[in-house]
Amino acid sequence: MRLPISLLLLAALPFAHAAKSDTTLFGKKAGETEKVVVTQVVEADKAPAEKMTPAAGKPAMEKEAETPKDGLKPKMEMVEEAKPATKPKMTEEAEAPKKPMAETDAKKGEPEMKKDEADKPKEDAEPAITPFRAAKTLAAKETRTFKFSNLNKPLSFETTRELQRLFGVLTTQYVTDGTTFAKAPGPVTAISYTILQDLGEHRYVAKASWPAVGEALPATTDAWAILLLDSEVKVGATGRMTGTHAGTVALEFTAKFSPIDGKTLTIRREAFVECKPIEESNANLTKFAEQVAQGGEFSVTTTERVGCKTCNSLGYTREPQKGKLEDKRIPCTVCDGTGKLTTATETKFAP
Repeated sequence: MRLPISLLLLAALPFAHAAKSDTTLFGKKAGETEKVVVTQVVEADKAPAEKMTPAAGKPAMEKEAETPKDGLKPKMEMVEEAKPATKPKMTEEAEAPKKPMAETDAKKGEPEMKKDEADKPKEDAEPAITPFRAAKTLAAKETRTFKFSNLNKPLSFETTRELQRLFGVLTTQYVTDGTTFAKAPGPVTAISYTILQDLGEHRYVAKASWPAVGEALPATTDAWAILLLDSEVKVGATGRMTGTHAGTVALEFTAKFSPIDGKTLTIRREAFVECKPIEESNANLTKFAEQVAQGGEFSVTTTERVGCKTCNSLGYTREPQKGKLEDKRIPCTVCDGTGKLTTATETKFAP
């Protein structure tokens, strides 16, 4: 029995639809292709080396497919391993020469510096003056006040004669500072000198002589001293100046005068600073009284001979004797029987 062609076509339609259900208009569905490829790769990887067929027996398509797989993997690994080691050219050039350049420059500079030092002539070391001992000052044991309001009053020690004496002492402890009087660092004295060496900055080594100023500065003749002068003088010059004693200093220098010419040594000598003293005149005394009246604080320290309080200025003490009218006289040990004591007294001036 022959069926019509139309019936046969209708009967075959379901089977054709079932076969084409996995396909789309653009071919196979998305995702199916990946599954198939992955399955093939996994199976190829898991296959043992013994069961694998030789390369000659494989089809040409499989050879072409496997060759890039095996070749890509090592190449990619090599590229990934090489990436961290790769650095920009500029960075290598910038970082690498930092340390070598510094060392090279230092090494290059060393011989040049040594050469320069060798070429330079040896210069004498600059003299160094450092304080060694401060100027001596009298430590006052007693204090009193000189009041200008009590001047020449009965039973008061504020007399014109005492004022002139104290003003004379003040001229050895103060100097003129512009329009006022200023306290000097040490005793003021007249110095005769002969310049031996110029130390620079108006400092000189000199052979000097000066008179004593109380107990603070003993007299000296032809002694080395350090002078700081107001004006420049030549070596060998002689002169006279009024200076304040600045104490003892340590001088480190190279001598340029006999008998120690050319020797480098450190000596300790008295130092003086040239100053402008206060002249003992009625004009300056009047100016001094005006400054005290305006509130200026001035004081002078003098060495005074005062009566001994232990013996009441007699020089001895009395001790009664039994059966005798006269007392026994015992010399005073405090004043050595003189009845007077030498003491430093500070006199302050007040209006």
